[in-house]
Amino acid sequence: MESKTYYLKYRPQKVSDLDLADVRESLQKILKSKKIPHAFLFSGPKGTGKTSAARIIAKTINCPHKKHQEEPCNRCDICQEITNGSSLDLIEIDAASNRGIDDIRNLREKIKLSPAKCQYKVYIIDEAHMLTTEAFNALLKTLEEPPAHAVFILCTTEAQKIPKTILSRCFQTKFRRSKFEEVIRSLQRVVKGEKLLPGKGVLEAIAQNADGSFRDAQKILDQLSSTGAKISLLETQKFLGQIEELKPEKLLQFLAAKDLKASLLEIDRLVNFGADLEVYLQSLLEQLRLILLKLIGVEINNDQETELIDNLDKNGIIRLINLFSRAATEMKTTPIPQLPLELVAVEWCGDSPLKPSAERDPVQSSWAEKAAETPLNSSTPSPTKGNLNKIVEKWNDLLLGVKPLNHSVEALLRASRPIKMDNGFLTLEVFYKFHKERLETERCRLIVEEVASQLLGKPVKLKCVLGEKRNTESTEKSTESTEDILEVANGIFNGKIVD
Repeated sequence: MESKTYYLKYRPQKVSDLDLADVRESLQKILKSKKIPHAFLFSGPKGTGKTSAARIIAKTINCPHKKHQEEPCNRCDICQEITNGSSLDLIEIDAASNRGIDDIRNLREKIKLSPAKCQYKVYIIDEAHMLTTEAFNALLKTLEEPPAHAVFILCTTEAQKIPKTILSRCFQTKFRRSKFEEVIRSLQRVVKGEKLLPGKGVLEAIAQNADGSFRDAQKILDQLSSTGAKISLLETQKFLGQIEELKPEKLLQFLAAKDLKASLLEIDRLVNFGADLEVYLQSLLEQLRLILLKLIGVEINNDQETELIDNLDKNGIIRLINLFSRAATEMKTTPIPQLPLELVAVEWCGDSPLKPSAERDPVQSSWAEKAAETPLNSSTPSPTKGNLNKIVEKWNDLLLGVKPLNHSVEALLRASRPIKMDNGFLTLEVFYKFHKERLETERCRLIVEEVASQLLGKPVKLKCVLGEKRNTESTEKSTESTEDILEVANGIFNGKIVD
């Protein structure tokens, strides 16, 4: 017998097999009636059973031995042919590759022919939203006056792209993202059929990582069972990139303490460990979500234990969720996978470090602490020092003004300090060559000059000087390590990541 992947071998074969309860009930009602729609539209996320349901519809309306009017027998020749894809009266069209008007015209010509064996000819159009406007117009003609023997089933993940004229002529069924228990149900069907022996928590771990997709969940189980029927939780966690060493709590603890160096080193450790950063980021966001729900007193059914994190309140968690959500989007386009995570750490830890300044690297020190090292409050301040005091007083306003224009420039300013304001020139001390080069680019410099000029009510030009790093061996080593990590941001101001 030919070996099949689980998601093909165990795809639902009758209405009662469908794992989405609301879809199952809706189709049972319509199939019990004597009025079968000539056109269906199945819409919803990938892997939720749209194509499987379409094949079940094709079998049910054509099976001569269907039970109770809504279930195919799955034993007759018609059911068998539809199941294995050999039926001449089941035509499946991939709209992604057959999307033009000529393809639909060809369909319209052939649809006039009577079924070869079945009562109905069933046309399943997958990824229907990919059809061109002209193809939709041609299809509309057929849907308005279909032959009595033809039934259309359109499947799509993007129903909003289907023209309203088409929608109005279809019986619509929405396939929502599957619930945790429904994914477990589909996995248990595979476990029973294959006589697998998953350990405690294995199916739950798979379901949590399937993103609501039955197909993805069964693919994961298929891969895990390739080495034997017994599947341990540790083996599953390793496969999913969720073993103890990769739990997001470590990074969250470092971020809560505003410890930039430790946060960057943790991200570097994850990369060296070979973690799937997309899976890790998904796990991290889920952890933040659960912490947020717990903070506001919402209890949900979830096997994952969640502990609150010191120094993280509701507003902080919401901000982290926004930052990491942005990182998840950026991760899909950046050539350096860990870069979006590192930028979150730099931006988050740049706000108000909590550790004593003696223990911090210069990149983690705020400008205020650095400015305090200079004698700004001399009893006889010079005009230059007086001007500097003005920019020091308005520094937070400068950061707030820059952030909406470019959040990355704001992060660079937080890692620098103003040291001089003279003759309309604002001089900043920065501690890394990379920072200096970025701030001196025309795009970044103009942003700072524009906001500073508005705050001070007079034209301001920007200068940057490279400050001295600490001279102790250990500090130089950690500083260089941090600089190396930050230098991967070299393309950020020219790429899609910049706001």
